[in-house]
This record gives sequence, C-alpha cells and structure tokens, in this order.
Amino acid sequence: MKLILFLGSGISIDSGLPRVDKLLTDLFTAPYYCDGLTFFSPGESRDPDILASDTVPRVRQVLRLLEDHDQQDINIVGYSPSSRSSSGALFRSKITTYEDLFYLCSQLKLWHNGLVDNSLVTPLMEKIETVAGDALRGDDKLGRMSDLASLAQSACYLIESVVADKLKGSGSIAGLDLILELAKTSHIEQLNIVTLNHDTLVEQFLDDNSVVFVDGFGEPDGDVRWYEETLYDSEFARVRIFKLHGSVNWYSFYVDGRSRPAIFIGNDVAQIKNNGGAELESQSRRPSFLSGLNKESSYQRGIYVDLHFHFHQLLHECNRMVMSGYGWGDLAINNRLEAWMDHDQKNSITLLHRYPEELQERSLAVASSYDGWVNSGQLISIPKWLSEVHLKDLKI
Repeated sequence: MKLILFLGSGISIDSGLPRVDKLLTDLFTAPYYCDGLTFFSPGESRDPDILASDTVPRVRQVLRLLEDHDQQDINIVGYSPSSRSSSGALFRSKITTYEDLFYLCSQLKLWHNGLVDNSLVTPLMEKIETVAGDALRGDDKLGRMSDLASLAQSACYLIESVVADKLKGSGSIAGLDLILELAKTSHIEQLNIVTLNHDTLVEQFLDDNSVVFVDGFGEPDGDVRWYEETLYDSEFARVRIFKLHGSVNWYSFYVDGRSRPAIFIGNDVAQIKNNGGAELESQSRRPSFLSGLNKESSYQRGIYVDLHFHFHQLLHECNRMVMSGYGWGDLAINNRLEAWMDHDQKNSITLLHRYPEELQERSLAVASSYDGWVNSGQLISIPKWLSEVHLKDLKI
C-alpha cells in the first residue's frame, strides 16, 4: 500500500522546539538587531552605527499595536444586537499568533508597495497611526503611515528571522519512533511524508537511523543541494518527503539570471560556494518558508507549485492517511483534504490526537464534517500523540 503521513508542528514539541506561544514571546523579547535593510541577526550589536539606526525597538512597538488591535477584534466580531453580545472569532486561536501578525504586516507592506487590493488596510493604518506616538516618523499623517508600512515590512523580515533561528536546532530528537516503524515495515510500498513543518527534525531523524529518503534535492554541490523535481519519480523513492510550507534550510539563488532553490549545507550563509569554488548569490540571507494566514497565494509560485502538484497527485494515488500534529489551520489544505474525503468513502484519515474533539473548535471543515466522517469510518481517532503510538496501533 501507499501511505500518506501528514504532519504538523505538534510533532516537534517533544524534541524541545518552541510552541507557537513561545515563538511569539521570542519575537518580542529575544535579543535581535537589524544589520541590513532586510536582515535581522540574533544577539546584541556593539557597533555604534548599527545601534544608532536599529529599527528593532520601533518594529516591536508596531507589532504590539497590531497585536492589541487583533486581540480586540477577536473578541468583538460576531456581535448580535438581539443578545447584545459577541460570539468572538470562531475557529481561530483566542490569542494572536506570530502568523496573525505576519499576515497583518504583509498587508501593510503591500500598501507600501502600491500592491494592496484590500480597501480595509488604509483605515487600519489610520487607526494605528493615531496611537503609535513616537514609534512612527514623518512630517504629516501620510508620511507617518508610510513609515508604518515600512516598519511592517521590516517586521515581516524580523518574524521570519526569529522563527528560522528558533526552529533550526534541537538538542535531541524525541517522539518520532512511529515514523521509523512506518519507513521500515514491508507492508508499506511507499511512505509519503507530507509535512507543514519548517524544522528539519524528520530529515535528521531518518538520516540518524540510516533511512534513505527523497526530499526533492540532489547530491551536494559545494555548500548546497539543488532542487530537482524529477527525483521524486526515482525508482529508489520509497520514502519521500514533501515540505509544503518550505524549510529553515531552503534558500534561493540567482543562477543564469533566474531563481533556483537549494538546501544550504554549508557553515556560513554569507559565503556560499559550489563545487567549482564559485560564490553563489542568494536572493536573501533568510531561508525560504511560508508564514502568515494567506500562504495559499504562495502555493502558485516557484518550488511550492511543484510540491502542491505532487500533493494533489498523492491524494489521487492514496486512500489511507495518518495525521498528527496538524491543527487544521490552513484553509487551502483543509479544502483539499475535505474534497479528498468526500470523493471516495474508501479514503480515510487515522488521526493521532489525544483530544481530537479540540480540532472541531479550530476548523470549520472539521466541525462540519467530523461526525459524518466518524460515523462512516473515514475518520479513525486514536486518542494519543504520535510519540505514544506504535505501528500495531494503526492496524496497517
């Protein structure tokens, strides 16, 4: 049989990687400084010129204001005049996450670039401008709004930098033994690991246990491994990994005037060379992964088009999925999963979650279909985390 193992960030907690709430705390408190227009480094700079122009304090002031706005909005939406009360924002976390902030900042950034197509952005900026005080600079209201949008763009870069840095390492990998069992059992002809995680724990774990896998990237060429989509079609591709939201070790480089993605395997992101010793020009010192609530707009660009095409193919080829660590927070992917379940009653998800009913509070797709899927046998809940489950529990 061919199996899809669908993973979310929850599987990385046992290995010590930060939860969403910890990432938000780090965004506001971890020491960072701006050492370029688009790059933020961890630590504290001693360079007086950098300190004089560092935008981190003002960026964080803007993020706090956006967080306050979002928290107020979460609580007042869904107001009913008859009951004089609000339902609050349904199917979302009651606290603002870094993903929420990234989305809001990306909208302000588009305003700054003249590319925004949402007429609600300008009123939001006007509201923030009136309470921003000395966080913003400018001679008049529009000048301060322009500065707000510029800081929002910087905030996107800061969020990406903090998330990438905090997800890059782990002292030890724990709780992934089921993945090894699935990779080694003879009952599974092909194991397709579809993950939304930016971290590299699964790849490291498989490497540590001598499991050969295909991740879409070729053999080392100096400091990089170039993306080669056809590798997924190799006869040796028994275990395959598809990272639909990118990875903290993915970068893009200019090759013959075009962008080409690669995994960085070197030591210094500022000096990357190929086997011939030629220095490679990276598009950004930040890795390539997707943040925010509007990731689906990026699914149609670059490497993500190929990965989501393969995911679409997998849903046609496989009728069995094991899912763990996913909070059902990606609307575009939820729509695909819902369509897959509705397409054929043989399609089924084995859900590894200690409290599966919680997912009904996070996703409209789950809330509207949960009982029907359970009653039809398409959704099989095992009330355990991935770290507590063994192959025998799955009845494969």
